[in-house]
Amino acid sequence: MHRAKDEIHARGAEVVIVGNGAPHFARAFREDLGLTTPLYTDPTLATYRALEFRRGVVATLLSGRTWLHALRAMRAGFRQGRTEGDALQLGGVLVVRPDGEIAYRYASAEAGDHPPLADVLAALGPARPAAAAAGSGPAATSPAGGRGA
Repeated sequence: MHRAKDEIHARGAEVVIVGNGAPHFARAFREDLGLTTPLYTDPTLATYRALEFRRGVVATLLSGRTWLHALRAMRAGFRQGRTEGDALQLGGVLVVRPDGEIAYRYASAEAGDHPPLADVLAALGPARPAAAAAGSGPAATSPAGGRGA
């Protein structure tokens, strides 16, 4: 999603990443990828449990689809570095409105499973005119139990 941040910002929203490694690993992750979006970490996995995101060996390592996702990512130039945090924990994508309403939820079924970008953008609504978007700026909120990196 961070590669689509300009499209997301045009809709008055922000990309917020929540990982589960230690804070010093999150800082290194930010630096390695050159991230400018908010990045939090929840080593306790409380956020993942609250969102009912899947965790387990079958969905992360033993699924044939996981290996297909890995191959697709490698062909696109992505390389998996050393995993920090809970490697068995899957993630997902949420679109959360300013009032806290979850407008869109996607829970990954296996490692490397991501929602279609078009679905996420549709949940965010149409892009704002440039002048209106520049004045409002995107908003970000910290997840429960998260620590900034």
